[in-house]
Amino acid sequence: MRLAAQGLGLVGLLVVPLALGAQASPPRLIRDARAQVAARNLDSADVLLAAALDTTAHATSEERENALVLRGMVAFARGDDTLTRVTFREALALDTSLVVKGLADISPRLAQIFGEEKEAATRLGLVYVAGRVDEPPRRTAGPPVAYTTELLRRHAAGLVEVSVIIDTLGRAEPASVRIEQLPDSGLAVPVTEMVLASRFSPGRHRGRVVRVMTLMQIPVQPPHLVATELVTAARTQLAGRHTDSAFTLLGIALDTAITGATEGERAYALLVRGIARSQVDRDSLATVDFSAALGSYRQLLDRGIALAPFLRRLADSVRQGRRGGVIARMAAPTALAPVDEQPAVVSHPPIRYPPEMRTLGASGTVIVEAALAATGRVEPASVRIVQSANPGFNDEVRRIVRAALYRPAKARGRPVRVVIRQALTFAGY
Repeated sequence: MRLAAQGLGLVGLLVVPLALGAQASPPRLIRDARAQVAARNLDSADVLLAAALDTTAHATSEERENALVLRGMVAFARGDDTLTRVTFREALALDTSLVVKGLADISPRLAQIFGEEKEAATRLGLVYVAGRVDEPPRRTAGPPVAYTTELLRRHAAGLVEVSVIIDTLGRAEPASVRIEQLPDSGLAVPVTEMVLASRFSPGRHRGRVVRVMTLMQIPVQPPHLVATELVTAARTQLAGRHTDSAFTLLGIALDTAITGATEGERAYALLVRGIARSQVDRDSLATVDFSAALGSYRQLLDRGIALAPFLRRLADSVRQGRRGGVIARMAAPTALAPVDEQPAVVSHPPIRYPPEMRTLGASGTVIVEAALAATGRVEPASVRIVQSANPGFNDEVRRIVRAALYRPAKARGRPVRVVIRQALTFAGY
């Protein structure tokens, strides 16, 4: 379709006049809208154009193109580049060869927007508009919007508008995804990822599946997070030795701006973070967490606040562990090959009774085998658990054996390398 320029005051552009029909016909509505634009009555023009584009008006494709182009110019006059793009895109979806002369005379920026949208429409090929097909695409499945910690902290929420082309298989075409409006710039990536991971029922027109451009309005709200549930999930991650995941969950749980954690929940989170830090040999940081948690715990008890049994058990377990005492013992090692003199333990780091195991009341013996060099040190990669009363003890046993200093085994009066068997026994309180 060819459109020619005519004077329109500040707006400066008119499409070719169309023949008049009935009083409320699309051509008449479009002509009246032009007059309102010329008089700078943009709101009135927008109402008339919306009526012309209403499906009950039965506008032809050419009439819809005229109305959409004029509506795009109205949006531009209002300073809304986003809506200008959307309406131009809808017009080009009807006819990718659409030509609008005189846009540069109004504004080089307006001409640039139209050119960019036309280039994109030409590249994407034949696409229908959601409002002009028999069955528009519908989202049928997909993940929620994934919130980052920063988005959670900002409580980013609101309505996100996304234009996207849904292909004939019901998938969003990656190159077509455009964020038209969003309440927080940080939502752009997670919303885009959600759209691309979603599944849609494809659009249909006259009985066949077609590519359809649709404008999605997606309300987004941060998930409701409960500090206690996050800490409990972190304990599960620790049990599976997923320390990084545990630290992430604990960091969110301790952020009162996100969870609104109570004093008791913060004490619980600090205890578990102390355990996590002790597992990765950050003992000084673990001590800080334990001290803060136990201090808060005592204050809550002094105020007569009822605490959950699981929190009391964990706090008591950590408190007992910090007092020291006989919590584990390291038996004499045995060489698995004949030697003249058996190896012996000279020194080892303090054995930490894993707080999680203490909370469970777990006890028992772990047996490892390892290669002991003639220098009296175990070869770290050789440590192997051969028997364990509970996997929760295994990491601590590995740590102790690898750090221990031994008097090496001897054969014919000289230190030799041997494979040893070493037992560590944990005694529950």
